[in-house]
Amino acid sequence: MVAASLLEQQALAQPAQLAPIERDLAHINQLLNAHQFEQQALSLQAGRVRGRHEEWRFRSVYQPIYALEANGGTRLWSVEALARVTDSFGGQLIPTVLFAAETSPRRSVFLDRQLRCLHLLNFLLQHPPADLVLSLNVNAQHLVNVSETHGQFFAEVLQYLQIPASQICLEVVEDAVSDPMRLYEAVQRYRSLGFKIALDDFGQGASNLERVWLLEPDYVKLDKVLMRHALMRPGVRDKLARLVDILHLHGAKVVGEGIESAMQLDIARAAGCDFVQGFHLARPAEQLNLPV
Repeated sequence: MVAASLLEQQALAQPAQLAPIERDLAHINQLLNAHQFEQQALSLQAGRVRGRHEEWRFRSVYQPIYALEANGGTRLWSVEALARVTDSFGGQLIPTVLFAAETSPRRSVFLDRQLRCLHLLNFLLQHPPADLVLSLNVNAQHLVNVSETHGQFFAEVLQYLQIPASQICLEVVEDAVSDPMRLYEAVQRYRSLGFKIALDDFGQGASNLERVWLLEPDYVKLDKVLMRHALMRPGVRDKLARLVDILHLHGAKVVGEGIESAMQLDIARAAGCDFVQGFHLARPAEQLNLPV
C-alpha cells in the first residue's frame, strides 16, 4: 500500500486550479502510467470518463441489481459495471474477446486496472448514495498474471478517492482459473483489503460447490442458464430452491441473474434468492438509474 504521506504529496503536486474530477483523473493516470502503455489512459469527455488503449475506446454502463424485500417489492442494492468497447471505426467488441486476444500478461493487467478505474470514476461522477455497492468484474487473466499483490493497486485508488473497499464487490468467474489454490490466494488477498467477493456465472461450465466451500464468497451469482431452465422445466424449480438453501448454509447471499420476465422474477423469489438482475428489471445504461 502506498503510504498516506506519498499520496498527499502527489495530490499537492496537482495544479490547484483543476476541478476535483480533473485532479482525480490526473492522479489515476499517473498510477496507470507505470505500465508504460498509455500516457492518458483516461480522459473526461462530455461529462463522462472515457478510456483508450491503442485503437480501442472504452465507456462504462451499469446494470442495477435489486434486493428482494419481504413485502414483495425490490430495492436497488448494487450496480454492475460493464465495459462497452469500440474500435477506431466504431466497431463493437465484447470485452472478454479483447482480453482473450491479449497475449501480453502486463497488458492484460493494465487493461483490467484501467477498466476498473474507468467504472469507478463514472460511478462517482453520478453522486451515488453511500450504501450503493459497485460490482466490478475481475478478469481471469488478471488473477493469473498478478501474484501476491492482488488488490493493492485498486486499494490505493480507493484510498486516494476516500471510498471504502467494503462498497466494492469484486466478481470472479470461479471456473476461469484452473488452479484453485491460486484463486483462493487471490480471493483471500482481496478480502483482507476489505473488498466483498462474488462468484459469477455459477452453474455454467465446471462450476461446483467445492469452490464455494473453499472460497466462502459473500455472494454467488447464479448463471442465467439456471433461470432459463427453471422457466422452461417446472421440475427444476425445486432443485433451484435446494441449491439456494445450500449456498445460504455456506454463508453466501444469492443473486439470480438473467431475469427476463415477470415469471422468472417470481421463480427467483420463490427459490429464496436474495437479489435479482436482468433485462426485465433494467438494462445496462450509462446512468445509474438511481431511485428518486
